[in-house]
Amino acid sequence: MHKLIFLTLLSLLVFGCKKTIKERPINFLNENSLREITVKAINGERIYNDSLKDLIDYSLPLNSNFDTLKIEKINTPLNKTLFALLIEYPNPVYNRFAVYDSALHLILMDKSLNGKIGLKTFNLNNRQFIEIDESFLSKDILEISRVSLYRADSTVTLGFRAYTKFTTPTNEYYQIITEISPDRIKTNLTSIKRSFISDKSEIFTLDNNQKNSLSQDHIFINFIKKQVSGFKRVAEKPEITDQNSVLQSVGITKEADIIKATSNINSKSGYYITIDEGWKEIRNISLYGFANKLRGNKYYNPIMGTNIFIAQIPGKDSAEVFVKTRLLNVTRGIYRVRFTNKIEQRKFYVQYFEFSCGEKKYLMIFEASKYTYEKYKTTYQDIINSFVMEC
Repeated sequence: MHKLIFLTLLSLLVFGCKKTIKERPINFLNENSLREITVKAINGERIYNDSLKDLIDYSLPLNSNFDTLKIEKINTPLNKTLFALLIEYPNPVYNRFAVYDSALHLILMDKSLNGKIGLKTFNLNNRQFIEIDESFLSKDILEISRVSLYRADSTVTLGFRAYTKFTTPTNEYYQIITEISPDRIKTNLTSIKRSFISDKSEIFTLDNNQKNSLSQDHIFINFIKKQVSGFKRVAEKPEITDQNSVLQSVGITKEADIIKATSNINSKSGYYITIDEGWKEIRNISLYGFANKLRGNKYYNPIMGTNIFIAQIPGKDSAEVFVKTRLLNVTRGIYRVRFTNKIEQRKFYVQYFEFSCGEKKYLMIFEASKYTYEKYKTTYQDIINSFVMEC
């Protein structure tokens, strides 16, 4: 059965030998040629995986036993040709969704998909969308479905992600999309047997900063979280809830774990963040120069010229108590995240994040060299998105 992943993994950097290999040129990309390249990458041919921008995580054991490999060609309203690629495995650690253009440039990659996955495209009001549908289990018998809508035009962005179905032994609950417009998505909530959510609705409004639609109420997701946490059953089948369980699912023991030395699972600090072996760590230092009253952990990469500081702050305080910059942007999901835009300070770009969940809050300060920022921008985004806190 499929497992539920709560932690989005950052693919580790893997360096090959220094032998120079001349890559076969791609004269014409179509569904068949992209499938051929992908299968070769799955089978361990690094040159093809390089061309796919590390679609396959070679830090995990090779696995060619995928359930589904689906590719769809998309012609956007701006006459741009894109290819949506989906790989589904029995073990969701290996699941991948990616979008490439006709020159095999990576547009988007999503490694967070779970369970049984469907891929389709549709056009609405002269706007092109990619729809990903997931269906998976929690605690062996609770069925959960989730939909993700990616808008495809000059680029591809995740515009909407929400749970659409939740099934328990005694009832079925649904979130049904009833309206999609340029500035909002409306849903209606219902259930087979009358329940707390019956006849309620949610409005997801477009966040121009994040380019996705956010709900102010979180009715359905909060309902599901409460139901799952209160469901008194010990899962018999293994569930993936942290990085150790990820490793166990692919047969890697903790002692033999190559990720152990390259990522930080800070259970004592109350959070998790995934980084590769190029990063170093210093614990319990003063965040001098940024937040003099705080002590926390520092992660730095001398090659990238990047520092990340993370410190817990009192739940009653805001980040502005410790830093001089106001965090004006807000996004809500599992956590409430407040953040600044990228700020230029001398030779660096700096960005501040405040993560809150329940009574816990963390301040993250991200500092990157201006000269390497664009080169490692995707890596930086993956690291920030990998942050998980214990609520």
